[in-house]
Amino acid sequence: MGEARQAKVRLAQGPLAELRAASREELGLPQDKLIVASGHQPLPIHPGILLRELFLHALPKEGLGIWLVVDSDAPQEVSFPVPLRRRRYTHHRVVLWDNPTRLILAALPAPGEERLRLLRVRLAERLSTLKNAEFLRRATGFFSQQLPSAGGWPDWWEAAKARWAGTGRLRRLYVTELSRTKAFQSFVRWLAGRENLFLTAYSQAVRRVGLRPLAKGELPFWRLEEGRRSPARNWQEVHLPRALTLTFFVRGVLCDFFLHGTGGATYEPGVDLLFREVAGIEPPPWGWLTGTFLLEEPPGAQLPEREFPFFLHDLRQLRPSLSGPLSALG
Repeated sequence: MGEARQAKVRLAQGPLAELRAASREELGLPQDKLIVASGHQPLPIHPGILLRELFLHALPKEGLGIWLVVDSDAPQEVSFPVPLRRRRYTHHRVVLWDNPTRLILAALPAPGEERLRLLRVRLAERLSTLKNAEFLRRATGFFSQQLPSAGGWPDWWEAAKARWAGTGRLRRLYVTELSRTKAFQSFVRWLAGRENLFLTAYSQAVRRVGLRPLAKGELPFWRLEEGRRSPARNWQEVHLPRALTLTFFVRGVLCDFFLHGTGGATYEPGVDLLFREVAGIEPPPWGWLTGTFLLEEPPGAQLPEREFPFFLHDLRQLRPSLSGPLSALG
């Protein structure tokens, strides 16, 4: 928490200081707490995501965790990766929703009773192939108790996940709701007042982290119409942030320390550049926490001047742990 304390002092003297105080008041966040933020799309992708949520839930009293629900994303499908054993281990995707028209997640409904029933059947078929399936059966048993909801998919998924993990006290902020706040709108106006500087820096940032550059006339935001995103082309139609502008807002306005997973960590050198070039300050701290072997470590070239504690193990020592009662390995 030491870095968060130092960042809170520095940011209170920076160009976004008034906006930071106003945003906490608007969102009902305490001014005196050290806020640590993280988040992800409301999708069942891998357990490293839940590890960050558990970490935020267990912060000491001086800290307050915020979980960002990125319901502004528009994936091709909502699916569950499920381990399966035939002659070797693999995983299948059980698709809950196809999304060919790319609605944002906030526009997808919660699963109804019949869809949940079919999902439970498909999960049971696959989990029954595992050797040590008791732990997974317990998880599936809990999942099968989740009832249909009148709300949307993000609400249903976040509520089910929180009940399972015991993280119900963790404050959750949905990106679609956050984007309608006065704080976010003020941040957008602040950037619009520095348009040339901001767009030049953004172009440098996306090149640094390997994201697609903006097309001519585009802004690094989305407009939203009937649940679908398209590139914003003027400041009046800015409705949702893109990846770098979302993290720029959260790190600059909402929190004192930002915690990434493996995938998002590769973006932060670009956001650090935005702080230096647009805000004229050294970027506040951020960290990286993951709990999956499904993704590769971020390459050093994408994370200049960052040091991470990689823990490497002899596979002969690692396998007994992975083959224990909490594992799907045989």
